[in-house]
Formats: sequence, structure tokens, C-alpha cells
Amino acid sequence: MKMTTVRSFGLFVCGVLCGMLLGAPRVHQVFAQARAGGPAPMDLPALQAEVERLRSIAPTQSHVMADIATQYANLWFAGQRRNWPLATYYFNETRGRMQWVVRINPTPKIVGSQETVDLKGIFDGIDTGSLAPLKKAIDDKDSIQFAAAYKVVLESCYSCHKSLGRLYLRPMIPRVVAQPIINVDPAAAWPQ
Repeated sequence: MKMTTVRSFGLFVCGVLCGMLLGAPRVHQVFAQARAGGPAPMDLPALQAEVERLRSIAPTQSHVMADIATQYANLWFAGQRRNWPLATYYFNETRGRMQWVVRINPTPKIVGSQETVDLKGIFDGIDTGSLAPLKKAIDDKDSIQFAAAYKVVLESCYSCHKSLGRLYLRPMIPRVVAQPIINVDPAAAWPQ
């Protein structure tokens, strides 16, 4: 028992020393920059190049919308199985992805037009208008209200699609689990 404690303490000390040695150059650089008034300003061409690089690797709205579809479909099945903790998880994931869509492009153009749409305003309306009753149904563990509120959110989503000129994007109640690796059964016992 005593040897295990000594060994554990020795490993801890070695880890701290390694961390200090490996981190020392970076810490020294940070302090040197602070003394000199901060990091040297990046030149404009380098900054523009970095912005372009970041744009090239950022996800598109359609990518995030596919995530929303997956999360929201999974929410349906969790609610149908009355797995309310999982439904809460998928609700939060869906809502978070909706917020992400707004951050990616808060004013997308209407299809075939130069006119834009205020996605933040639309999301705020959906958030307080149709997502709130769905969250309440989940919190109340009310299957009947859940199904009704779920459909209202789908209608709200379609209203957003229509405002963007994308009438062909018609959401529906899912028929199959979008991500079958997650067990929606609240009584599932495996894996442990």
C-alpha cells in the first residue's frame, strides 16, 4: 500500500515537471509579448488569408440543417418511446444547431433574389413561439402535447423554408430513426 502511494506521488511529480518543461517556452513567450505590449499586429494580407482559410473550412448552413434534421428526427422517436431524458438531449441539440445556423449566416438571400431574410428574427419567433411548448411537453412528460407541439415546430420550420424561397424543403414526421446507433428505449440495459 505504501509503495503504491510513493509510486503515485512520483508519477505525479514527474508529470508536473514534464508539464513545466514542455510549457515553459510558451509561457515565456506569452510573458515576453505582454511586456512588449502584446503580440505583434498581423499584417492585412496575412489577416485576409487567415479569414479566407477559416471560411474554406467552416460548415455550410446546409450541413448544419442536416444535423438539425437528424437531431429533430431522433427527438421524435425519443418522445414516442417516452424517453424524456433522451428527448431533452435531442431537443437541446436541435435548438443549439438552429442557433448555429443563425450564426453562420444571419441574413441569407431568398432563392432567386437579392433580398435577404432575418434568420435571427425568425429563430427568436420559433424559439419562443413553438419550441417553448415542445420543451414544456418534454418537461411535463406529456406524450399527447409532445406530438402536437412537435408538429407545430415542423410547421414553423416550413414557414422559415418558405420565407427563403425553398418551398421544396417540406419537413415531416420521421418514419425511421435517423441515427439507429442510439437506443431510444428508456428501459435499455446494454451497454453498461
